[in-house]
Amino acid sequence: MISAIDYADFSKVGSVLKEPESGWTRKYCSLANSGVGKFFYDMKVGTAGHNNWDVVGTDDNLSAASAWFVGRDEGRSFSFKFTGTSLRIMLKGWHEHKFNIEVSIDGEKFMGSVPAIASDFHVCFEKIDLVKGEHIVTVTAKGAALAPGKPGDFYTFLAAIDYADLSVKVGDVLKEPEPGWKRFDDADPLISYAGPWSASANTPLNNYNKTLHIKDYRNSTAAEFKFTFKGTGIRIIATLSDVPDFKVESTITIDGASETFNGYHLPYTIQGLAFQKLNLQDRVHTIKVSTPAFLFDAVDIQNGELISQDVIKKPKVSLYEKESGKIFVDDFDSVNPKWFMSPSSAFNNAVKKGFLRMNHADNKDVKLLIDKPQSNFAIQVIADYAPTKEGDEGGLLIYQNEKNKVEFLESYSVNSSQRIKEWMAICKEDQWDFYTKTDTFFDYMDNDSLDAKRIGVVLKRGDAEGFVPLDINKIIMTTSNMLRLRQLYENYKVVLKDTTDNILSTNIVASAHTGIDILLPSLEFEGIIEIYDEENELLAKKQTTFYGGDMYCMGSSLQIKMNNDELNTTDPTNLGYMLNNERIVKMTIVNDNIGAATNIKLSIQQYMEKVGYTWALISLDGTNYLNEIQIDSIAAQST
Repeated sequence: MISAIDYADFSKVGSVLKEPESGWTRKYCSLANSGVGKFFYDMKVGTAGHNNWDVVGTDDNLSAASAWFVGRDEGRSFSFKFTGTSLRIMLKGWHEHKFNIEVSIDGEKFMGSVPAIASDFHVCFEKIDLVKGEHIVTVTAKGAALAPGKPGDFYTFLAAIDYADLSVKVGDVLKEPEPGWKRFDDADPLISYAGPWSASANTPLNNYNKTLHIKDYRNSTAAEFKFTFKGTGIRIIATLSDVPDFKVESTITIDGASETFNGYHLPYTIQGLAFQKLNLQDRVHTIKVSTPAFLFDAVDIQNGELISQDVIKKPKVSLYEKESGKIFVDDFDSVNPKWFMSPSSAFNNAVKKGFLRMNHADNKDVKLLIDKPQSNFAIQVIADYAPTKEGDEGGLLIYQNEKNKVEFLESYSVNSSQRIKEWMAICKEDQWDFYTKTDTFFDYMDNDSLDAKRIGVVLKRGDAEGFVPLDINKIIMTTSNMLRLRQLYENYKVVLKDTTDNILSTNIVASAHTGIDILLPSLEFEGIIEIYDEENELLAKKQTTFYGGDMYCMGSSLQIKMNNDELNTTDPTNLGYMLNNERIVKMTIVNDNIGAATNIKLSIQQYMEKVGYTWALISLDGTNYLNEIQIDSIAAQST
């Protein structure tokens, strides 16, 4: 029996795999695999001066990397195809790899993780959540090799690639939802039941949440359950019985289309996959399951969640982003050249992954600075810094020059046990307000004024015994610390939640107002906004990563897209150049509402600068071009 695969368990970047793992196929970077008609089909064996990588060595001991590909120059590439869902690329052992790699999979580009020093079959790239099917891969030498070690002067060596099909199949054990999926228990109140079901709680077996809905085969009356969800895929999780009576067919109806499955499997399987339907449109779907015998445990939803079945009866509007408040975010996976570091010898980004370390200097302050945005803004610093000695200080730095600067410093405190520190400053012209986070939200601490040129972090001079480094995890800059919500009505309620549905704040739109600004816990915050009317009916819900200064509007989120990108709502969109005095551009209207959009009128308000010899017309059928067209209806979540 094949168990379901948890992607987190398979993350092998940085590991050494002398042999492919079970279920994986290895293709060595060898002479036998290179050339026309071979796996690496565009490798040119024995040819100098071409634009590909070179294959060198011999094929006599491939398990010891006796043959390998050589990347001699940045920009050189090679390609291959494979069928499956997962890919790994491995290095040959070498102490001076020069280049990192860029991996293009079906046109989408990803960066590898090539260290300068590596052992044979060190995994430098992994992608394990691809859509099942054939994939075209191109590997290109790009950028410098990473720590540990110093990039060499000449080459990067690759030893092999592994690929696999890790997709889950009916009958597999699936004890946890895969990445991108969310599990809902059979006891979830959003699932309704009819007929002779028996609901079991605290089951002795390892059912999900120790609950189970049982339809006994000895009762001839069929039973059913229903639910509604928004997402792109569904999986029915069940106890799959080895009793032949469970071979009877159950019927699942998805948006009116029916298919069959059963709850029988050898051997007896707990939390088994009974049915799955993938690649659905990202919209609201209705499900009805009718069964004569079944042991229902849970349902997994891909890219979405269960929703109330009432949602299909009452159209609701959407929240859509009108303006972004995001200015700059650095998570320090690498060093951004925009930063000014002084002294540079005090910085290290290799000691702790995802952090930039600032070490103390004995005779000068250590400063990390970046140019200040021209307009009003907010900055947040997240750092691992817990001073244990008097005199060890670090924090925010507002900088004009060495004589004129403002420091907001963290220092040793007997009562502080919090390692992760978060500081925030809000700038309005030359006025600065400083905050520190002690709980969910920031607390106001101080203010000052300075016409600053740069902003950043400082670690004060001194390297006495016991002084600790300051490790910066993330720096975020946004236009403010507030989330702006518009196109509302007075007395509407706006609820801010975290991703686990904990309510963080409740806000009421003031009388005679059509909008509200609400405080975010962080300048970058993954959470949920819900909007309720005066009868406390949920009208709109949005879960995303919000940034301070973002503006979201309630209402129709109809979008017009060209080449899969939305037309700009504030600035002109370039439609390209005319050929033979005309240009025909195909566009798509997208209805992202939960309900249908009706009585839609489209017209062009302005094209170019209203110059007389340039104009544009629109058409639904590509034949009849008019100044205005009308569309009766666009269904929910469709185009």
